[in-house]
Amino acid sequence: MLWQCCQLVIRVSDMSILARPLCSISESFLLIQIETFVDLIVQRTPLREVLNHLSMIKIKLTLNEHLTLFQPEYFDYSEHINAFWYGCDQLGLLDGGYYDGQCLSDAEIECLINHIWQYSQQKEFKRKVSDRCYQARQNRQSLENYIRQLQQQHSRLLVIRVDFGYAKEKQNFVKITDVYRHLDTMNRERDRQPLFEHLVASGWCIEQGNEKGYHIHAFYCFKGSKHQQDWYLAQEIGRLWKAIAVDFGGGYHSCNTPESKEIYERANRLGIGMIHRGNGVGCENMVHALGYLAKPEKDDQYLRMKPKGRRTFGKTQ
Repeated sequence: MLWQCCQLVIRVSDMSILARPLCSISESFLLIQIETFVDLIVQRTPLREVLNHLSMIKIKLTLNEHLTLFQPEYFDYSEHINAFWYGCDQLGLLDGGYYDGQCLSDAEIECLINHIWQYSQQKEFKRKVSDRCYQARQNRQSLENYIRQLQQQHSRLLVIRVDFGYAKEKQNFVKITDVYRHLDTMNRERDRQPLFEHLVASGWCIEQGNEKGYHIHAFYCFKGSKHQQDWYLAQEIGRLWKAIAVDFGGGYHSCNTPESKEIYERANRLGIGMIHRGNGVGCENMVHALGYLAKPEKDDQYLRMKPKGRRTFGKTQ
């Protein structure tokens, strides 16, 4: 499909709001911005609407910030991001030069759009989508089996659910490489800190959201015969993360506070805290609570860019 050429002057009431310096635009935001733009094309949105869309305007205003993310020797990208790179490459925008996106003519933008559309019709684009959905289902099944095996092996488990993230005012400085570096440090500390002495299982997943940016969901299962105070363990694990990610305003959310657990308990969905093997409802709730880490329905939370060879989901063996 090719769009008809359309001469259109794009105007924004306050360009200063959008034209921010590189350091003030988060990597996560730039990637989601690209995805939004490409998705408009994939959904066959009329050309005039694409040109007028805020994502297109922002890409023009911050084109070079977007292009700095193109490092294929170090990173893998989602199908939408790859489609954008393909279009930019066809226009000669990936040769390392500096480009003023506002100087791109409507004809050049239309050409970019057409190249992106053509890429989106290739088998590789569609296969990446189906592969990601398949992998999410596999992760969910693997995690569910893992949890049920734990329940068979232990009569009592103290289950901790914690989310790790970054302060909103620091999000603009967080790169995906920082997230993996912090996670690696967290996992090394898990293997040597006395805090985790009676840990029997743990798992994590890295996600990317429009509001939260990069963040991590994690769980930790301790021997119920050795620990009872889940809120305290969750707090200490959260403090460890804050210390590791201090330069980026590391923060955490504990699902094990009395207030949070009370909400789940009222709904008969409490699957964290002390879980007894003989409590069928509690065990099923635990599967559901920890299964959130690999929930296939969270199809807008996947990483659009990750270091080569790295996983987005993992658990202790």
